Amino acid sequence: MVIFEPCTVTKTIPSYLRLHSGPVDEPSQNAIAGRDFVIDTVSQFWKAYTDATGWRVDRPGGIDSLASKSRSITAGAGFGLMPAVLPAFDGDLIGDSETQASGPTVTRDAAQRLAAAAAELAQSLEQSQAKIRDHEAEMAATSTPTGSASGPSRLVERLERTLRIAVEATRCDAAGLYLLDDDTSLLKLRASYGLAPSRLFDPARPLRGSRGDLESLVQDVVLIPDLDGAMAETWCSPEPMASAIVVRVEEDDLPIGTLWLWTQLPCEFDERAAAAAKLASINIATELARGQMVRERRKWSLASTSIRTASQWQLRQLPPAMELAPGYLVDGWTESPLPWARSWHTWDVLPDGTIAVAMAEAAERQLDAALIGATARAAFSAHSNYRHGVGDMLSRINDSLWQTNTGDQLVSMIYARVDPDNGEGEMAYSGSIQAIIASRRGFRPLYGGDLEPLASRVDFRPQTIAFRLQPGEVLIGVTASVLDSVLGISQAQWAGATRDALGKPGTPILATIRRALASQPLEDERGGVMLLRGLSGSEAPIA
Repeated sequence: MVIFEPCTVTKTIPSYLRLHSGPVDEPSQNAIAGRDFVIDTVSQFWKAYTDATGWRVDRPGGIDSLASKSRSITAGAGFGLMPAVLPAFDGDLIGDSETQASGPTVTRDAAQRLAAAAAELAQSLEQSQAKIRDHEAEMAATSTPTGSASGPSRLVERLERTLRIAVEATRCDAAGLYLLDDDTSLLKLRASYGLAPSRLFDPARPLRGSRGDLESLVQDVVLIPDLDGAMAETWCSPEPMASAIVVRVEEDDLPIGTLWLWTQLPCEFDERAAAAAKLASINIATELARGQMVRERRKWSLASTSIRTASQWQLRQLPPAMELAPGYLVDGWTESPLPWARSWHTWDVLPDGTIAVAMAEAAERQLDAALIGATARAAFSAHSNYRHGVGDMLSRINDSLWQTNTGDQLVSMIYARVDPDNGEGEMAYSGSIQAIIASRRGFRPLYGGDLEPLASRVDFRPQTIAFRLQPGEVLIGVTASVLDSVLGISQAQWAGATRDALGKPGTPILATIRRALASQPLEDERGGVMLLRGLSGSEAPIA
C-alpha cells in the first residue's frame, strides 16, 4: 500500500494501492526500476497464491475492482465472488521463473475456489480497514480540548488529503498524524498517508523519551536529516526511515499532537520544506476544528429539534379561551424568551358544577423548569377527579413534587373554584403569583405573591381566601415578572389596564395588559389567567 521514494523523485502510486480518492497517475518504467515496494497483506497473499498454485488472478485496478465484480453464486463454489484465474505465464507481473516452469500445481477448479474465498476475505479486510480509518479520524477530532464523541463522515478523507499534499510539498514519502491522549502521555496514530493500514492497529507510544516529539512541541518544527546516525535512537522515529520532519499540531496555542513526514533516503530539508510542514499542521488543526464545529452543529440541531417538539407539546397542553358556563369566560396567556415555558394554566368544570381555574410557574430558569411544570400539571390532573378543597389540591400537589424528586421542585401556584350560580369562590395560593379581582370601579387584591412555593417543605400548608365574583368583575392572576419593578408594570398600571378593558365593550382584557407590557423587553417569562363574569347570565363577555 505504501511506496517510498527519494526526495528528488516525483512519487506515483498505482491505483490499487491508493487509500484516498484522487487522480491516478500511471507509473513510468524508470520510476518503477530500482524502487522497493512495501507490499500490504493482501498483495502479499496474491503473490504467495501464485507461487503456491501456479495460477494468477488479474486484478486491473486492484482489489477494489475485484470486489466490485458481480456476484454469481454457484452450487459447486459456495462463494459470492468468482474472480477469473489464469496460468501464471507473465513473469513481469507475479511469480518467479521456477514456478512458471513447473506450471500449475493445482486444478483450475481448486484455484478458482481458493481465489473466491480469498477475494471475500480481502473485501472484508478492506471494509474493516475503512472502519478503522473512520474511527481513528473521529478519535483525532475528539483529541481537541472541547471535542465531542461523534465525527463528520468525510473527516478521514480531508485529513488524508492534507497529509498527501504535505508529502508532495516537502518531497517526502510518507506522513503520520499522532495525537496526544487526555493525560498527554501517549501519542496515537490517527491518520496516515504512505503507510500500511495495519499501522492504525499499533498501540499508542509514550511521549516520554521521544526526542523528536518533545523538541517539536517546543520548537514547532524539527528537521532530522539523518535517522541512521549515532543519535538515531534518541529521535524515536515511529517508522524506520532515513530522514524526517516533525511538526507540532496545536489548537489555540495548546499542543494536541505531532505530524511526522519521512523520506526513505537521506534528505537535507530546507526552510521551504519546514514552512510547508508547518502549514500542513495548521491545516490539520483547522480540519479538526471544522469537524468539531460540524458535530456540535449537528448536536445542537438535534437538541433544538427536541426542544422545539417539547415546546409544541407544551403549547398543545394549554386550553383555548372558552365560555365554561353562561356568562363566565376563561382565558390565559404565556410568553417566554426561551423555546420552552416554565408556567402553565388550565381550567375545567368539576363534577359538582363548579368552575376550576389554576395557574402555576416553576421557580427554575433552565429546561428542568418545563419538566417540573409538567410534573405539577400531571399531579393537578390526577387529583382533580375526586372531591377536594382548594387547600387540599395544593397540599397534594406539594406531596407529589416532594416525593418525585430529591432536588428542589419549587412551584408557585394559584387554584380557584367558583360557583357559577352565585359567584362565590375560594382560592388557595403559594409562591410569587399575584391575583386581583377588578371591575370598572377599581380592584381588590386577593394575594400579593410573597409566600413560600410548593415543595419548599414537606409539611407545606397553603393559604386560602374566600371571595365573591360579582357580575362585571374579573379574577386575574399573573406571574411575578409581569409586576417586576424593572421589566414589568406596577400594580396600578395592571389594574388600570384591566379597568380600561372592562370599560370599553369588545376590548380583550389580557391583550390590553400585554400592550401595557409591550415597551418592556421580554427577558423573563410572562403569563396570566383570568375568569370573567359577565354583567348578566346571557351576556357573552370579552376576554
